[in-house]
Amino acid sequence: MKNAKRWLVGLISFAVLLAMAPSTQAATKKKTAGSDPYGINKILKQLTQKKKVSPNKYVYLDVVLKPRNEGQLSDKVYAVNTPGNSEFKQFYTPAKFQSEFGQPASVVGQYKPFFKKYHLKSQSFSNGLIIKVSGKVKNVNKAFSTNIQSAKYHSNPVQFSKKKPVMPAKLANNVLTVLGITTIKQGLGALAKKQGDSSKVKAKYAPSKFAKHYQLQSLYGKGYEGQGQTLGIISFADVNKRDPEHFWNSEKINTKSNRISVKKIGSPTSLATNDAIGKLETTFDIEQSGAIAPQANIRVYQANFSDVGLVNAYSTAFEENRASSLSMSWGLSEYLTHYLKTQRLLTPVYGQVLNTVMAQGALQGISTFVSSGDTGAYNRGIGAKLGPISLPNYSTYGTFPADNPWVTATGGTTLPFSKKLGDGINISVDKERAWGGDYMFKAFAKNRKLFLSNVSAYQAMLAGGGGGISHLYGTPQYQQGVPGVNTFNARSYISNLMQPRMNPVLVSGTDYGRNFPDVSANADPMTGYQVYSGGKWLVMGGTSAVAPQFNGATAVINSGKGSRMGFWNPQIYQLAQDKDKTPFTVLDSDSNNSNLYYVGQPGKIYNQATGLGTVNFEKLFDEYQ
Repeated sequence: MKNAKRWLVGLISFAVLLAMAPSTQAATKKKTAGSDPYGINKILKQLTQKKKVSPNKYVYLDVVLKPRNEGQLSDKVYAVNTPGNSEFKQFYTPAKFQSEFGQPASVVGQYKPFFKKYHLKSQSFSNGLIIKVSGKVKNVNKAFSTNIQSAKYHSNPVQFSKKKPVMPAKLANNVLTVLGITTIKQGLGALAKKQGDSSKVKAKYAPSKFAKHYQLQSLYGKGYEGQGQTLGIISFADVNKRDPEHFWNSEKINTKSNRISVKKIGSPTSLATNDAIGKLETTFDIEQSGAIAPQANIRVYQANFSDVGLVNAYSTAFEENRASSLSMSWGLSEYLTHYLKTQRLLTPVYGQVLNTVMAQGALQGISTFVSSGDTGAYNRGIGAKLGPISLPNYSTYGTFPADNPWVTATGGTTLPFSKKLGDGINISVDKERAWGGDYMFKAFAKNRKLFLSNVSAYQAMLAGGGGGISHLYGTPQYQQGVPGVNTFNARSYISNLMQPRMNPVLVSGTDYGRNFPDVSANADPMTGYQVYSGGKWLVMGGTSAVAPQFNGATAVINSGKGSRMGFWNPQIYQLAQDKDKTPFTVLDSDSNNSNLYYVGQPGKIYNQATGLGTVNFEKLFDEYQ
């Protein structure tokens, strides 16, 4: 094994999200456009290498306006996505969303002359909530009375302003927050591979494995292949259209021609992703989703993984309303959202902003899938400090935005397989189970040298499908009362020092919040899928395979039904509780079935290792309304 799978929890820049303050500045008749309740000034002593940002540097901001009727938003999402409701399937348009939840055009229109006065470009989304602003730093500073600088915070690049952004009081009154003035950039993990390069296409790693194993093949037989649909990919790297086309041709998949289009979205240029890793991830997403729905169009929304980029990528997709389904394979450790808040680099408002944005997509009937992560139940946090170096810690933290209540989070399983590792050591899995590297622990105990001399092999033992219980979002309505939600069985397969535990005891408990994932499918690199990128064939895995596969499967179902499935979760949690209608195979064993911490809950329909389980798409098509 050349490289182990690691979840892309890193490279994200998050703004200091500024809540409204009541005070006004009488002398200038200006008001804070989002106060700083935690105080960037309180951490200035911890910043190093401070310097002014070039006045001609181009930056991107989002001015986020206060939603209207926010208390009714959740009820409307459920109304249009729940069978039996009088508003079921009456999906919104962006204009209708704005009329009920955004600011009216008369309010939004007041901002453009202000930004034009300072030579800043501005463009508002039709949802009436977000105004994109871009221009030179010197003009941003003049418009908002800020003093944008750069520095290092625990070796991470930071952009910040010691002064709070202010605007004329009339404009500031409707502002919830300004994104992009203060940002921090985290590091990016490695992408998952298995075996390294391959010289040719291998059937056992073909995307058709997904279609056959999860009963999607019968829908192809009926002529449903995603025709008339557009599936969207949220991406944070460049796209080379030739690679997916070569992949589909080599796999002998008869696809729609000229099917890929790219929408590039402006976002902070100083916060670029690792381009090689990002390209490979994006290519993987396009190839898998496009193979599952060969006659669908593919629309790639390409931004930069930042506070502004993430919001604008989704907002652009919902604004266009072209894609009936979306997927994203990036994420951030939920721990870091709490850490950045306590370190005064993030306030809880960002969760609110993204929640409103994702609710818009659900109201419009767009099915959104997000990968749950590839380090099992564990995510990276920040532990002790050694001089200027922050030492990481790993614990059962959630994954953002897979934890968002308006997305369908996709987890991972391992299919049956057997493999020789060398020196007479074999590993095997005899039935589909939650993806977790604990099935390698017996082999590790027999030959520790084999694993310790191979970093990739050792890391593979510490990989698994993301899943757990969010402490950022509460338990959504569709999960309340579902057997297994907010209760758990667990075995601590990994020690605090990230060492394998051979025979961990079973513990049970309760916790409260958004439980994720919702659904699962094969994600283990050992039983993964091929990708063609940059002239090479690689074998990869991870839940970043599952999200685009479900994206493609949704396009197939939509082409058969002639209408959008909409936001999956209200229906699938109902179906899962009906023994006759459920399309799910529950993986509920409490042994040999972990994501390195959570295991199954026998007799219950939900667990945090695999969610509701794997999907029979033929039955889902028949039962889903």
